[in-house]
Amino acid sequence: MSPDERHTHGRLEALATGVLAYPDGERLACEVQLRYSADDPLVVRVVVPGNRARGGSWVLSRDLLSAGLSGAAGIGDVTVRPVAQEGAPLSVEIEVRSAGEPVRFVMGHRALLTYLERSHALVPFGTEADHGAMERELELFLDEGGPAEEAGNA
Repeated sequence: MSPDERHTHGRLEALATGVLAYPDGERLACEVQLRYSADDPLVVRVVVPGNRARGGSWVLSRDLLSAGLSGAAGIGDVTVRPVAQEGAPLSVEIEVRSAGEPVRFVMGHRALLTYLERSHALVPFGTEADHGAMERELELFLDEGGPAEEAGNA
């Protein structure tokens, strides 16, 4: 974690050193910004700077990131897995697939582990519902179907 880590009023932000990996094998060092809020306790926002228009911002499941620390996790558009290379510290690879080519970034295992431990200090595992997350998610889901759909069913 960088010295820029902030932990204020139910929010946790940190910068970690990472590597943006391109399908052609090119790898560029970058900073990975992690943002967590007790107001939305199920997710971590991850921001990778845009190099060659390939960076981005993603909302990832905190549980998926945690599971990816100890083994391959995720199916579909997001996968997380630990990566061990001889002579190098353990790292974590996160791959996000969307409309274009996949975006892969690698960051230190210890940095992600420490960050997630601190997020769990804010909102312990299994208590996310106590922080209103389920109600907010349900409200968002129901709002998407809002009055326009109701009018169509009348």
